[in-house]
Amino acid sequence: MRHLVVILVAFFGACFCHNEGLKITLPQGMLEGHIKVTKGGNKILAFEGIPYAEPPVGEKKFQEAKPPKPWKGIWQAKTLYKCIQYDYISPASKDRVSGDEDCLYVNIYTLDTNPSKKYDVLVYIHGGAFFLGNGGVYEPSRIMDRPIVYVNFNYRVGLMGFLSTEDDVLPGNLGLKDQQVALKWIKENIHHFGGNPDSITIMGTSAGGASVDFHYVMPKSKGLFKRGISQSGCTLNPWVLVEKPLEKTKKVAELVGCDTRNNKEMVECLKSKPARQIANTVGKLQSWKYNPFTPVGPVVDKWARDPVLPDHPYTLMKAGKVQDLPWMISFTADEGLFPGADFYNDEDLEHLDKNWNELMPHILHYADVVDSKASIAVGDMIRKEYLGSERLTKQTFKKLIKAIGDRLFVADIEKSARLHSAAVKSPVYHYSFAYEGSLSITLVLGNTREYLGVAHGDDAMYILPLVDIAVSEKDRRMADTLIGIVVSFMKNGKPDIINNWRPLDKDVTSPLNQLKISGPDDMKMVQVESIGNSEFWNSLPFKENEKISTHDKDEL
Repeated sequence: MRHLVVILVAFFGACFCHNEGLKITLPQGMLEGHIKVTKGGNKILAFEGIPYAEPPVGEKKFQEAKPPKPWKGIWQAKTLYKCIQYDYISPASKDRVSGDEDCLYVNIYTLDTNPSKKYDVLVYIHGGAFFLGNGGVYEPSRIMDRPIVYVNFNYRVGLMGFLSTEDDVLPGNLGLKDQQVALKWIKENIHHFGGNPDSITIMGTSAGGASVDFHYVMPKSKGLFKRGISQSGCTLNPWVLVEKPLEKTKKVAELVGCDTRNNKEMVECLKSKPARQIANTVGKLQSWKYNPFTPVGPVVDKWARDPVLPDHPYTLMKAGKVQDLPWMISFTADEGLFPGADFYNDEDLEHLDKNWNELMPHILHYADVVDSKASIAVGDMIRKEYLGSERLTKQTFKKLIKAIGDRLFVADIEKSARLHSAAVKSPVYHYSFAYEGSLSITLVLGNTREYLGVAHGDDAMYILPLVDIAVSEKDRRMADTLIGIVVSFMKNGKPDIINNWRPLDKDVTSPLNQLKISGPDDMKMVQVESIGNSEFWNSLPFKENEKISTHDKDEL
């Protein structure tokens, strides 16, 4: 009977639109999905909230995720989940803790579950500074008008996913390990949803982009994907790998009433505390507003018996320990609008202007990587480079955004792109996004209705929109163009949206080949010597990246 249904569906082009939705069987058990409709009016099969791991609760809190147990009956795959988190972007009047500890679920969208379809698979890893977000907000309404399988998932974020005691008690990187468990589950099961397990592209923005980059250098991620796209994030960005993780873990423990003299007893105490209570301590780790926006995050877990990140990504890339797979990396014109858009008011700008050397180390994530004696001098150098003798006001706001964007994102995107390209035979493609359209992350998450620029994450908004808002015909064409770039790259590792998109040269000293995207009808190849004012940032005495591993600040 089941075979007959499949044959009839294939023959009549049906969409499984009966009331019960589509039922399929996995090794874990049977599940039932439901129907969604794309922007183009196409009906797709949605399976939302499929467990890819056991719930990390109780004794499993602060432990590595384990494969899910089989279930009885029919699993209703119709619910979106998110991991417990402290939403520091929401207004202070709201309860900032939301989500659940039981959150390790995957969401899958397909046109047809027949394994013979072998659709290319896009797996999106959500961003949010390793502190916020969930896969389900990146909905499929645009991209699923193309014949692919689209997947997203949750991983533990913030204090539940990235605390570390710098030893085997709690090595750290639980969130990254969750990602690996999810990718393994997807690789093993995606054929049940019509996907090709040998054609998986991973993609992410911000922390998601950095996560994609991590999977190229983490040994246990080998074989889990074929291509990767990193938008506005890479492993070398200064907010990605955190300093002093044990010190921060102890501070969290103290805030919830745990003794910190013994790591094992401290972690056992943390396990006994409600996750909401733990998450509520985040504000105590941030010095001004929500800065630094990644107070805890990924670490080089050399202290672990079985490290997931055995060395610094710079060192791994320099040594050629990178998966030899195609990669694409990008940035937007005004990256610094995250977090800078939150400062766009006279009161905050005046406060920042008067307290520059106290606040900028936290905003620009250099408080822990520069000697305290040099911090003021470094702050003065940054101010002189970007503001000269001007005060910080709305009139000079763009200069602040340039400084933030260069430091937090762009300068190290260049460094990572060059190192990556030199380490592999596969192509590395690079684009910049400068299209000023209706979709901007600052209009969705910011505190202003004023358009401020092409913000961090704006290109992703056209591919996987966070909200459903009216857009112009030009915006729709921009979305189609970006989706075309992604889908063509998914097929063979080469974006064929224009004929002459050249990958980076393998010589790290060569100019960068960059596709500059200013609109759907305004795309051109350019060669740039550098991006993000990288020469200036490389000249500062920050103990990070190459200055950790080689002490040679002129190497790149």
